[in-house]
Amino acid sequence: MVRRRTPRRQSRGFTLLLALGVVAVVTMAVMLSLNVVGREADTQADTRRQKQAFFAAEAGLAEGREAVRLLLSTQTGSSMPLEATLGRPRVTLPGMGSDTYPWFDLLPGTGVDGWNDYLITKDTLDGSEIRADITDYPEQRNVRYRVFIRDDDDDSDTGFGTDTNRQLWVIAVGEVTNPHGRPTRAVVQALVANTDGQSVFTPGCISKGCGPDMTYDNPTDQNEPTDEETTTL
Repeated sequence: MVRRRTPRRQSRGFTLLLALGVVAVVTMAVMLSLNVVGREADTQADTRRQKQAFFAAEAGLAEGREAVRLLLSTQTGSSMPLEATLGRPRVTLPGMGSDTYPWFDLLPGTGVDGWNDYLITKDTLDGSEIRADITDYPEQRNVRYRVFIRDDDDDSDTGFGTDTNRQLWVIAVGEVTNPHGRPTRAVVQALVANTDGQSVFTPGCISKGCGPDMTYDNPTDQNEPTDEETTTL
């Protein structure tokens, strides 16, 4: 019986397939890394825009509180129709007021649609704030804010278009525009009340009767304690 020789199998193309597999794995790893890096960059950019919008809203709120204080200090009557006093119509933007709770522009700006541009450019800075070794100075041109007021709910019997208790809500909206997507917004508000008396705010317990050393051994009050009943709010 003659035994035939078995031909050797040749691994033709195996090296090419192995190389293609390695290239595919490396390509997938690179794409995954780029995706992770891109998401991290988007997250950081969104966080930065949120902070910018919040700071712009806070700036608008501070300016709005002072404007309301000056506005209320000039009113001598018991009621103040907001539309007639401000000389501006109700705001009709989506999500900013309604027919029941109207909002009014308190500080209309000269920007697009009445926004106040919150610019930081080289022209708005002092010369000492600009370093001579920086040629490409970063500027802020996409931040803006609007400030509104509305009546509070305590005098709803007269309608929310007329104030009778000298209290107004100030709403500030900060926005960072994005040419490649939706804007980022932050909204802050505060209830502003007009008072004629002087408001004194001090740290610690000085306003409660203690001395400058933050103890109740007050050298300015030498009277003996009494047993009278004291009622506080």
